[in-house]
Amino acid sequence: MKADNKRQSVSMKATDLPGIMKIDTKLNAADVTNVTSAKRSTPVATTAADDSSFASSTALAAALKNTPDVRASSVDRARELINDPNYPSADTIKKLAGFLAGQLTSNAE
Repeated sequence: MKADNKRQSVSMKATDLPGIMKIDTKLNAADVTNVTSAKRSTPVATTAADDSSFASSTALAAALKNTPDVRASSVDRARELINDPNYPSADTIKKLAGFLAGQLTSNAE
């Protein structure tokens, strides 16, 4: 039996091999149909709600600017707690110690 050395032409479609995509590099502009140019959208007019939103953000920025960085009442309360020998309470210290010990044992595992 004589071996046939001629190559056979194999025609395959993209659907013959899953995951393979065929790319046709022979593009012809005449083949393109139904082309429309993009339409520009008309600008949206600003509404009263937009103006009031801007006004409220301006008012919020002004209020923030007038708020002091340090609140005197909070500083006074902190000073009172620092000077209180019973702060934090013994119960609070026990709870905190138990929590920290639990964190140490759970991190070791």
